[in-house]
Amino acid sequence: MSTEAAEAIAWLAPLPQLRLVPVRHHSPRCAHHLRALMREFKPSHVLIEGPGELDALLPALQHAQARPPLAAYLHATVAGGDGAHETNGSNGANGALEDDWRCRCYVPFAAFSPEWVALREAVRLRSHVRFIDLPYAARLAQATQLDYFACAPEPLLADEPSRRAPDVLAGLIQAGGCRDFDEWWDRHYESGNEDASPQAYFAGVLAFSQLLRERDEAAGGAGPDAEDRAREAHMAAQVREALAEGGRCLVVCGGFHVAGIVAGITAGLSAPERPAAAGQPIDVGVHLIPYTLQRLERASGYAAGMPMPGYYQGVWQALEQGASQPDAQAWPEMAACTVNGLRARGLPASLPDAAEAVRLAHGLAALRACHGGRAELLEALDSAVFKEHAQALRPQPMEPQTGQQIGQWLLDADDYGQLPPNAPAAPLLVDVQAFCLRHRLPVRPAAPVRKELDIYRSARHRRLSQGLHRLRYLGVPYAQCLAGPDFVAGTGLARVREVWTLGWQVETTVALTEAMRHGSSLQEAAVHRVLERLSQTADTEPAQRVLEVLVMGLDGIAQQVLDTVQAWMERSHDALALARATGCLALAYEARHALGGVGLARLLPLLRRCFAQACLRLPWLGEGDAVQQVQALDALADLHGMVCRAVPWADAGLFHDACAALHEAGAGSTPARVRGATAGILSMAGRWQIAQTDAALRAMLGLAQVDAAAMGEYLQGFVRVAKGWLLSHPPLLRLLSDGIAHWPQDTFLAGLPALRLAFAQLTRVELRQLAGRLAGLSGAATPPGAITLACVHLPSDKALAHSRALAAQVGRLLQPWGLS
Repeated sequence: MSTEAAEAIAWLAPLPQLRLVPVRHHSPRCAHHLRALMREFKPSHVLIEGPGELDALLPALQHAQARPPLAAYLHATVAGGDGAHETNGSNGANGALEDDWRCRCYVPFAAFSPEWVALREAVRLRSHVRFIDLPYAARLAQATQLDYFACAPEPLLADEPSRRAPDVLAGLIQAGGCRDFDEWWDRHYESGNEDASPQAYFAGVLAFSQLLRERDEAAGGAGPDAEDRAREAHMAAQVREALAEGGRCLVVCGGFHVAGIVAGITAGLSAPERPAAAGQPIDVGVHLIPYTLQRLERASGYAAGMPMPGYYQGVWQALEQGASQPDAQAWPEMAACTVNGLRARGLPASLPDAAEAVRLAHGLAALRACHGGRAELLEALDSAVFKEHAQALRPQPMEPQTGQQIGQWLLDADDYGQLPPNAPAAPLLVDVQAFCLRHRLPVRPAAPVRKELDIYRSARHRRLSQGLHRLRYLGVPYAQCLAGPDFVAGTGLARVREVWTLGWQVETTVALTEAMRHGSSLQEAAVHRVLERLSQTADTEPAQRVLEVLVMGLDGIAQQVLDTVQAWMERSHDALALARATGCLALAYEARHALGGVGLARLLPLLRRCFAQACLRLPWLGEGDAVQQVQALDALADLHGMVCRAVPWADAGLFHDACAALHEAGAGSTPARVRGATAGILSMAGRWQIAQTDAALRAMLGLAQVDAAAMGEYLQGFVRVAKGWLLSHPPLLRLLSDGIAHWPQDTFLAGLPALRLAFAQLTRVELRQLAGRLAGLSGAATPPGAITLACVHLPSDKALAHSRALAAQVGRLLQPWGLS
């Protein structure tokens, strides 16, 4: 035995009644050797690295019906307004409230996680279990930045060796001829350790961990930071307390922390005093949720330790069956499952391809003089199975580019874990289930049901609709709206009934538990989510929140939302955003009684101010890309519609003055579509005489030689708001027809696409009216109505011939407009 190995073994057993077991989280080989060591050592106390709050979940975690993957979900609200916690921005870079950080984290357990194996084996050995890491509340209280726990997609507490001493790791990876740390770890600590005893295996893991810790400190790196030292001192104090109770203690922890724990035990340190959060102590909620292996996948954005957990699930199953070479034994089934997955997607693959992949994997392992592992199987699948099909297998959102990445996707299982019957239910989950039972909605997984709601006439249906909208707003997969008025999106407003499909899923339970960080009831969670979005610096259009509050029935925060909208209006200079905000507020004002909204007495004066603010900013609408021009056109049409309806908040004079200034700004600063719309608005309102409209159209026709497309875009805007007015003024139609007819061929071809888009806005009836007007302008004897009649009544061949002649004539007349 080498000196380093003997020293490592001594570190692992500093006392006769104590064993420290360094593990990598979610390592099947660590889990396998840990189980063997526990059966040999027979500890009376099993101490596991994990936040102290997880002790409340021990009855559920150790229940016989609990089936991984599961995750402990911890959430807390931390007051940050006193400056105790720094952030990356004044309001938090990703939308956390400045004085109310809603933090959460996950502690996942897979079947092959050493912590899970320790929990299950402790039941068999009747050992007492506790989690000994620093409580989550204390970690939040000591954190100088809360962004990770409040803003990361799925923050985890698990340590990851590849984050420590990167220079040392880079040297080990290069010396081993590996591509990354995970492949190096597989070679040395997973597939390459079939014959190692538990003591020798964990001595090797500790030696590696010590190397990272010592080299990082020697190189001037961070080494154990303040949080690491606090955690190690706390864990050491917990171990000393367990030792004082008598019996044998086994400690399962990350290898990086072994030295710190041993130092704390031998020095007799106790856990240091931990500063509490400013004000009230931090109250942490902890719940158990079903999890998936896919959420453990690092490529999905979660740094949970091991990549491709579906592969290691297969290896763990082989270890459970007593395989001496679990990787090689698991390969045939993995390759067959991959082939079946390809065939299910309609791609050619066969079992001989799977057999060839397994053969190649063994050959690669022999060529590299190593025990084959994940890397060898993936390379073999890439060569023997995926071949040229890689590009056809690009699933969203990961979009893998290589066969190896596709292999990770196909081999990853996506089944949920199973909660035991004694798992405590989250208050939000209980509240939603009570809501569903009260309205006779499904609360168990089953086929989706259809529900129609008369939200205008039935108060009960309106309350149900508000609850379903709250669930949708929180992102809970339960209710899908198939039809009905969507006030937030501004679509389907003519409908009077909502049509929903409702179905409870496993994901529903998970999402409701995770949404606990927003509140313990459906209303409270929706309120806090709205306020969180209002606090976001990127929320440039808070007026939409007024509609969200209305459809969800959150009248209690209406005044708070309107305050935010008013503050935003005072500092906003974006004409397009102000116009859209006016539309949102107008929709809320007109729908408030139908939806039972109260507390919106301030809405009308605020709406008047928003409309005036938008009009004052219209002359600075400016240039933009095609999408922005379409949005500007829609905004102008929306404001024009308010003026035409003579709504109480619309100042017609102010709006028309703004349109005149916008048109006079000229083509250099205003898009042709927008100028055309303002011309149509001014013409319809009588602010322009026919002569002014005639002059504007002539000016655009005169620019055709320079920019033929601009004329078509100008007409797009004009027709968008004033197509009926244009059809009722034959002299202008004559002007346009004659002008376009005299365009040179090159000019006509350049302007044709824009002309088509302009007149594509006309309905079929309006097109017939246009054709009739043009036929009358050309001096044809047939009255305009005869065109329609001739197309419908065909009593004889003579009438048919006459109809064809009229159609040809109309075609010639419409050709210059791009409508033939």
